[in-house]
Amino acid sequence: MVKIKRQKVRSRKKKKEAQSSRPRRNFKGIFKFIFWTILVAGVGVGIVTFQYMFVDSDLFNVKGLDVRFYDQKNVLHRTNFSNINDKDVLGANIFLVDLKNFKEKIEASHPELRDIVVRRELPNRLIVQARQRLAVAQVYGDKPYFIDKDGVFLPYTNNSAEGNIPIISGISVAGFSRNSVAQKEKINKALFLIGALSMNRKLSRYQIKTIDITDNRNISFFLSAKDAEKVEIKIGEGEFNKRLDVLATVLEQLGQDIERVKYIDLRFEDPIVGPR
Repeated sequence: MVKIKRQKVRSRKKKKEAQSSRPRRNFKGIFKFIFWTILVAGVGVGIVTFQYMFVDSDLFNVKGLDVRFYDQKNVLHRTNFSNINDKDVLGANIFLVDLKNFKEKIEASHPELRDIVVRRELPNRLIVQARQRLAVAQVYGDKPYFIDKDGVFLPYTNNSAEGNIPIISGISVAGFSRNSVAQKEKINKALFLIGALSMNRKLSRYQIKTIDITDNRNISFFLSAKDAEKVEIKIGEGEFNKRLDVLATVLEQLGQDIERVKYIDLRFEDPIVGPR
């Protein structure tokens, strides 16, 4: 009798389990590690290079200011600031300069400028651009004080026709800071009246010489024209455009007889002409 030897046959499942239990090399993980290592190293080198080129290098230190402003005739001028503390700007890195703070310093030191813009010009200059305020009126204290259309007091004026600038009386320059609200209200009314008359086509040949705004509810003024310079115009506290139109009609009707007039009162429905 022949004996048949049984042969053990392993299942495929067990064979696969045996293969999977063998350690495999994680090439994907190694690749990720190398990639992130190179990336971090590159960023570090970039930061160091950026700091050296743009922060530590003297190439980008501010070496000067280029100041440009437009005058009342819209002509561009270039000048230098003589009374502004620019020690925090000159020599500083141009990227680290606080442009807003520097602009505020300029505004405080140079009230005669408006619409101020400060910008960087690489590699090492700051550009300051502005417009020069135009004096439209003056008030008197210990000396003449000039103001622009926004009521800003100017340190000086470059107006070519300085002698023709209207004078506002009834303003206390010495007490301006202590009673600023009341004084500004008076100044704003006077400036509005000056602007209204200059825009009135019917009164184009006339200009305000002086305004008395002691009582801002009873404003009066004198014109600069020779035939009417001694005539007081009483205009009250409002409705300036309407009353100036009435004034233009009255002046046209008077003609040469204006020399015999002492005042023209526009505060009522019908204007009153007072003889001299």
